Amino acid sequence: MVRLAGDHISALDSSMRQMAAHAWVGGGAGPFTQATRDQRTQLQQAFETAATQIAERIRALGGHPTTPSLSTPLPAATSAGGGYAGMNVEAMTRMVADLERAGHDLPAAGSQLSGALASAGVSVAPAQQVTGVGAWAADQATDLRRRLTVLQQRPDGDMANAAVVGFGLFGGSASDPSGLGTVLTAAAAGDPSALEKVVAAQNDGKDPTLASRVNSWWQLLDPAARQRLINASPQLIGSLNGVPAATRDSANRAYLGLRKDAIAKQLAELRQLEQRMKQGARQSHISLDINALEAEQRQIQAVEKSLAMGGVNGRPPALLLHLELGGLGKTAISFGDPDKADSVVTSVPGTGTTLEGIGGDATRAATLWDQANISAPSHTKIASIIWLGYEAPQLDAGILRAKTSVASPYLAQAGAGPLASFLDGLHSSHQPTGTPRFTVLGHSYGSVVTGMAAQARKGTFADQLILVGSPGTMAARASDLGVKQVWVGESPQDPVADLGHLPLSGGRNPISGLLTPWFPNGAGPFGTDPSNIAFGANRFLVRPTPAGFTGYDIAAHSGYWAQRSASLENMGFIINGQYDRVSKLPTPKQAPHPTPHLTPPPLPRPSSEPVSPPSPTPQSSPTPTGD
Repeated sequence: MVRLAGDHISALDSSMRQMAAHAWVGGGAGPFTQATRDQRTQLQQAFETAATQIAERIRALGGHPTTPSLSTPLPAATSAGGGYAGMNVEAMTRMVADLERAGHDLPAAGSQLSGALASAGVSVAPAQQVTGVGAWAADQATDLRRRLTVLQQRPDGDMANAAVVGFGLFGGSASDPSGLGTVLTAAAAGDPSALEKVVAAQNDGKDPTLASRVNSWWQLLDPAARQRLINASPQLIGSLNGVPAATRDSANRAYLGLRKDAIAKQLAELRQLEQRMKQGARQSHISLDINALEAEQRQIQAVEKSLAMGGVNGRPPALLLHLELGGLGKTAISFGDPDKADSVVTSVPGTGTTLEGIGGDATRAATLWDQANISAPSHTKIASIIWLGYEAPQLDAGILRAKTSVASPYLAQAGAGPLASFLDGLHSSHQPTGTPRFTVLGHSYGSVVTGMAAQARKGTFADQLILVGSPGTMAARASDLGVKQVWVGESPQDPVADLGHLPLSGGRNPISGLLTPWFPNGAGPFGTDPSNIAFGANRFLVRPTPAGFTGYDIAAHSGYWAQRSASLENMGFIINGQYDRVSKLPTPKQAPHPTPHLTPPPLPRPSSEPVSPPSPTPQSSPTPTGD
């Protein structure tokens, strides 16, 4: 029995060493490691219990046996590289083979042990325990080999990121408290309502692992199953963060074409019906339907024109990563494939942005690609994305209501979850190219959305933020945003950026519905003004422009992308990590005493009660020295 134990007591030690040595983390990697540790403990306890029973039986018969110690130290090994360094197919294959061997040998050992225990007249429960560990190892080996085979087919090979390995290889061991793993299984079977639940879950932004789970789920589907899902629900597949960018583009373009044809047909039918009817309520209703469909047509035209900016003038083709028609509309368009890029910049627009008017913002994203490409080292791949995945505040009657006011952070809070999830998706579907750089650029109210999303994903959101024309980020200091670097550019003539100076909290008085007053010279409605030296961000040069008698020029708020401007050149350098080429604003030798760490005011509850919009008072913005 001692010889039998010696041959099999370390059956899971090799797997434990592999898990420790290669720093496989995330998804089900941790639970798998713990399960392996628990099974190893059960295996050793089974042999020790068997030895103890036999020894006690010998004593009962008058013998004087010595009970051997059959436990061995837990294998200890550390990653040679100090952390995760890729999939390492060879090591994974070796671990699967070790588990297969354990799955084959332990049931046989359990059978031998059962015979020995039965002959001694003692309980055979330890033998059953050994057999059970063998069955567990066999099940794990089967699941892991199936998953590993799929992962090996990925174009990034053994450089799959840690999250993909965590859910792709070890997904069978991953915890699923929200039940989304079960929902994805239902989605794979063709349940469109399941896909809708996944999209809804990603939009609330609460689960930072969801995109990695989706990516692994998609990779494990066979090609026929993927195509069936795209054909059945192109818009939903195109909206799933974690699905490869090229697939999302294909699905969204299919949806765009289907919707375009359907709208044309509906409009033709409604216009014929309208002509046959006399004036009346029913005709009025038809007119409203026609207006709504015509608005969607204009949105489609705007998207098509934006996509046409790709593939010309040296730019890579544009990819359609998200599309929602109707209402103000939503979209995400990338110039370049973010899954294969060395540097990815995601731009978040601000007040007044709509899908119908996305052309201007798409032009800025394309211009940003052009500028970054000019200064980038050769063979560097860049992707520049315009992301309108939230409902931006509009300069209409909604400005007077807390739920939609540009002076309130409510819409930013609603957009932060979708933006955080979108960045989760970019990370999870990215095919490693060394060390990719992720940048998020927030303009105007978009910087408020960016700041709140960054704080929801501290340390994982992006490598750096660029804030231009920013009224605030709902943070007191740049360090609160949880990224490596924060860069701020502000024109001295930009009136919107100076909203950060306003003595208002952005909150709503529960009685009057007015914006709650804050402390003069303290944090503004969206936290500390990012251009304030006390905020602690890097500040880059934005050349001043002529201004009127107020000292402001509203055109300055949109001038950061002007051709051959210092601001555009600086943003290109930052995107490429060429920080030594950035024209920085000097920091005074003795900076003012930093403002206290302010907790952002409570976010307002949605309300239909009007609030009074603030009127900005001109404040001096950072003015560069020299030209």
